[in-house]
Amino acid sequence: MKLILLLATTLLSLSLPSFAKSSELSDEEIERDYHPQYLNRAFGTLALSSRDFTVQKRYPWPVAIQSIGHTMASYQRYGGLDGAYFHHGLDIRADAGSAVLAAAGGTVVNIENYMPGIDAYWEVAILDAAGFIWQYHHIDRDSIPASLFEAYKNKTPISAGTKLGEVYYWSVVTFGERYHHIHLNILGKDRVYLNPFEFLELLSDTEAPEITAFFLMQNGTVVTGNTITASNYTISAEIKDLFLSQVFVVPPNEIKVVIDDSPAFIVWKFDSLPGGASNETFVNQFYASKIACGDYDCRKPIIDLGFRKNASQVFPLTRGLHTIQVIASDYNGNEARRSFSWTIN
Repeated sequence: MKLILLLATTLLSLSLPSFAKSSELSDEEIERDYHPQYLNRAFGTLALSSRDFTVQKRYPWPVAIQSIGHTMASYQRYGGLDGAYFHHGLDIRADAGSAVLAAAGGTVVNIENYMPGIDAYWEVAILDAAGFIWQYHHIDRDSIPASLFEAYKNKTPISAGTKLGEVYYWSVVTFGERYHHIHLNILGKDRVYLNPFEFLELLSDTEAPEITAFFLMQNGTVVTGNTITASNYTISAEIKDLFLSQVFVVPPNEIKVVIDDSPAFIVWKFDSLPGGASNETFVNQFYASKIACGDYDCRKPIIDLGFRKNASQVFPLTRGLHTIQVIASDYNGNEARRSFSWTIN
């Protein structure tokens, strides 16, 4: 499939301006499948971290940010369900041609066109002194300084603030806006994906997420109404957030629920991915994949509120009226709350 795509890209690119070649034709699953061996060199761990106190140093943003296009939690599906994955990093939207600077200094461990022949997929990767690997994706190859290639070749450390290159011209228009961006991944020990928000300086964000809809589901299908039988059911919710944007919907950072009078429990908090080093594991369990979407034309982060890494019965089976309260928060702690009631026959 990728060979066919690459051939089509080569043929059609002749009619595209040079700055636009290949980007909108490329396979977005390239990001899903890219797991280079150098990630084994990461040894960093986050022993303690929160919005209010962190033992992890915070770094300046690597580019002049316009908005967040995706978070590590974002649902990505550009084909069938078996191709779905968590975005696993931040899409930091910025003007094409903007300078990309190393947020943290360290050793350059890779400069590569990780989808050969497609100009949009160049990366610079840095291993910082604390053992974290920073992957900067979608760097314009022609803008990468010769001195950076020398540092990579000679294993010479670079300083924070070193220019890595410039933002590639991304020719896709999505939700009415051009999608120029840097995709930033940060990985630690055991190749675990970590939340870049934990490493970067806090940005002002006062908008809470929005819980827009609930879905009572049985055997994977949405049930009409609020009444159900007590077998193989769950409740999902569409929960949207925005970060410096009015169009690029992202999921919340943390979801908690209270069912009837039981104590609150956390469905998931995105300090890391549910699958740790895997950006695919649990994605179609965390998201209600039959009704969720995540591509250039559709974003519906519909989350299964009964998600558990270890399968267990979350929702009550006793007859009568039941209520769930959902508390969804973004990284800055802005909260949304909404309740839903249903009846078991």
